[in-house]
Amino acid sequence: MSKLMNRSLKKFIIYAAVVLACSIPVYYFFLSELWQYELNEHEIILTEQAGREDSFLIIGTVTLLTILFFSLLIGGLVLLNRNISRQLWQPFYDSLAKIKNFDLNGQHAVHFEKTDITEFAELNLQLDKLISRSISAYNQQKEFADNASHELQTPLAIIQSKLDLLLQNKSVTDEQYVLIEDAYRALMRVGRINKNLLLLARIDNSQYMDEQLVNLSELLETSVAAFSQFAEAKQLILESCIAKNVEVKGNRDLVEILVNNCLNNAIRHSAPNNTIGINLSEKILVFSNQGNESLVQEQLFKRFGVASSKSPGTGLGLALVKQIAGRYNWRVDYAFSNKRHVFSLYI
Repeated sequence: MSKLMNRSLKKFIIYAAVVLACSIPVYYFFLSELWQYELNEHEIILTEQAGREDSFLIIGTVTLLTILFFSLLIGGLVLLNRNISRQLWQPFYDSLAKIKNFDLNGQHAVHFEKTDITEFAELNLQLDKLISRSISAYNQQKEFADNASHELQTPLAIIQSKLDLLLQNKSVTDEQYVLIEDAYRALMRVGRINKNLLLLARIDNSQYMDEQLVNLSELLETSVAAFSQFAEAKQLILESCIAKNVEVKGNRDLVEILVNNCLNNAIRHSAPNNTIGINLSEKILVFSNQGNESLVQEQLFKRFGVASSKSPGTGLGLALVKQIAGRYNWRVDYAFSNKRHVFSLYI
């Protein structure tokens, strides 16, 4: 039963109870007068005690009957109200359930039940239009991101090759070399953004639907070995504690991207001469690295979100982690404890 109907019913019950309470003295007064009139009419003389007893008996009986009928009336009204409310609001709850189960990524159309209640029929019509427009806009956005990323690959590759040639040219001055190197680094960043955008578009388009049992322990050990040189170049120590034969169900490429992004993020945002922890147990995977201050959690997993002004990055690495984890109903948490950033993945 709706809260609105409940509130109205409560007000009515309170009002009826007040009326009943006020009516009892009125009953008593009028019935006493009527009783005295009948006694006088028939010239019946009762003792004071007998008259009082008869009066209380009649008043009590009438009052009890009134309360009984009042209770039956209110009980019937409550049952009737619940039944009417259930039938009246059922189309609303049906539509609400369909909206709650709607997933924009799934692209499944929502079919609302027909109803003869004009207001809910109009609501369903407008909801259907809103959902259709949302799906259309979402598809256009995904198509644009996919197409733009594809089209950018070729010119980016051409620019990179031209910059490589310029860097290898012996006639380039030191000043020109610095400018070309800066442009090259900016281009590499654009390339990473384009690659991540393309990957996000493919995930949104469900191009990684196949799933299999992935040995996360072996995959993590391979990734740690692959990133060891990168860590050594930054004078970092990788400390790993990996449980054996931990398996997850998912797409191997996506799981590998998730692990690599977490590991790469920890290495890139760590100062030299520090340690990076990688711990895997049966239900949780944890990456931790040294830090001076907590990251902005509201921006941490957003696309192009800036979680730290000191090392902004591309803003897509952790968004990819969140997207992949969400695909398999894994939970990603962040905490800052003892001057360390801790990313926990509950599998």
